[in-house]
Amino acid sequence: MRKFAIVTDSASDINRAAIDRFGIRVVPLHIVANGRDYRDGVDIQIDEYLDLMQQVRELPQTSQPAPADFVETYRQLVDEGYTEILSIHIARELSSTIETPRFLAKQMPSGVRVEVIDSYSATVGLGAMVLEAAAVAEAGGTMDEAIERVLAIRDSVKIHFIPDNLGNLVKGGRATRAQHLATSILNVKVVIEVGERGCIEVAHKAKGLRNGIAYMVRQLTRRSQELGSLTYYKLHTRSAKAIRMLEKPLETNELEGVCGGIATIGPCIATHVGEGAVGLLSYPTALHSPLLDETPMFLEAAI
Repeated sequence: MRKFAIVTDSASDINRAAIDRFGIRVVPLHIVANGRDYRDGVDIQIDEYLDLMQQVRELPQTSQPAPADFVETYRQLVDEGYTEILSIHIARELSSTIETPRFLAKQMPSGVRVEVIDSYSATVGLGAMVLEAAAVAEAGGTMDEAIERVLAIRDSVKIHFIPDNLGNLVKGGRATRAQHLATSILNVKVVIEVGERGCIEVAHKAKGLRNGIAYMVRQLTRRSQELGSLTYYKLHTRSAKAIRMLEKPLETNELEGVCGGIATIGPCIATHVGEGAVGLLSYPTALHSPLLDETPMFLEAAI
């Protein structure tokens, strides 16, 4: 048994193979669409969800996991003999999910330590922190060592992504219809970043997708010049064209880094950015464990 257990929520978008390989406990968020309640990653998978978004008239709603699911997860871990639990979750700015773990951490039996971390992130940003913590556990490290790794990644991770259009952001109240209309008519692509404490912010506006991608790659290259070698991932919600368009700029820029692969943005963020989004995530390679290169890390959907 590992020295400590790791709990997260399904907004981490971690591949099932990695969940099983590293013994990560994932508590599902809920998605409500057409009057039906789905447990993310249990009752519905990412390909099905992207299909569902195309079929419904109203934007699906995501909600925090049921408190009982957290209670049961922690209870099982204690019953298995764990006395230390590291619980890492989607940014409080994006979801109230973390409030239940914070409450339960204070109610645990004597001798059981639960540390709860707000990732200030979501999707692959959150997932990277969880998986790197799991790699520390797998290597026999302590929970304090894992916390140090997670906080270092949290301080240095960066996510940029470009929605195909602002339609879902309008439906979710994060953009106006006027902005959607203006960007559609003028072929303006909005580059969004997960900013301070997990806030979704507009980082740049570009004329066309190619220029938007060029901006993201420039930012990635600039970060590698400042931070050294980066581990980075290409993100998408079924956007073959955009993923192909990333290839040449990444090859021709003076980027010091290693691509960890292509990852699908899961339901929590996909709800807002819609199908056809593309993005980049990066953090310093010095914080990346080679143990993670043996297993697919993140959700994979048809491109």
